[in-house]
Amino acid sequence: MNAFNQSEMGALLLEREVEPCDLLPHELLDVVMARQFGTDYQPIVDVQSTEMLGYEAHARFWARNGRPLDAHKLQANLRKNPLLLFHLELELKKLQIAKFPGEGWLMLNLDMESFFAGGEDTTNPFLALFGEHAWSEREIVINVMQHHSMHDAFRIHHMMDLLQQSGTSVALEDAGLSWGMFSLSAFLDAVIVKFSSRALLELDDKAAQAMVDWLVSAARKIGVQTLMTDVDTCAALDWARKMRVDYVQGRLFSKHNLHVHSLLN
Repeated sequence: MNAFNQSEMGALLLEREVEPCDLLPHELLDVVMARQFGTDYQPIVDVQSTEMLGYEAHARFWARNGRPLDAHKLQANLRKNPLLLFHLELELKKLQIAKFPGEGWLMLNLDMESFFAGGEDTTNPFLALFGEHAWSEREIVINVMQHHSMHDAFRIHHMMDLLQQSGTSVALEDAGLSWGMFSLSAFLDAVIVKFSSRALLELDDKAAQAMVDWLVSAARKIGVQTLMTDVDTCAALDWARKMRVDYVQGRLFSKHNLHVHSLLN
């Protein structure tokens, strides 16, 4: 089955994702070794001008029968095998960088476990990969996925230090969510702070407005930019513009999404 047909089948079956926990161990291994993965590039848009400044890459996975897999659950499942997860993430990042067809920002999502499986010093192969493309037509920004414990918080800071020392910019994922641990030092170290408009909908209007107003004002004073995700309607875009958010991302701009799929063996 070629990559184009894989994409079509995945689209038709999008509402019936396979749970990674339903796959046998050899089937999970097959996803990695048979390169049953690809990427979507979702646009990042300037709020005031609505100009596209770049894209964020999102991983996509399929089972052998062409059924799509939940990307977050698959990666969580593979944390039981750190070396396999490291191999998968490194191959994904190579694909996402190599196939990116545009210019401007290329934001890549990377969690702590995947990164540190490659080592905890400057010999980490992720650093070499990002550094190799540091001066190309694209600017790579690594979106550091949030941590869930105090121990993780210390390691996240170490990860951010290594990335910055190698010349790679860092974004902070989903500031303000209930499961996150917002850190002022991480806020100061990031070049972009991301937050979700869907998470804000769970708050009352005054609380949501106060949170965004504080984040945007604080970020602007220290030279950090703000990115609101899950902007799916014109009303959400208008609100982001009113709140002086710098950039937005979401289904409102989905017609500009780019799709690239890995060739299967």
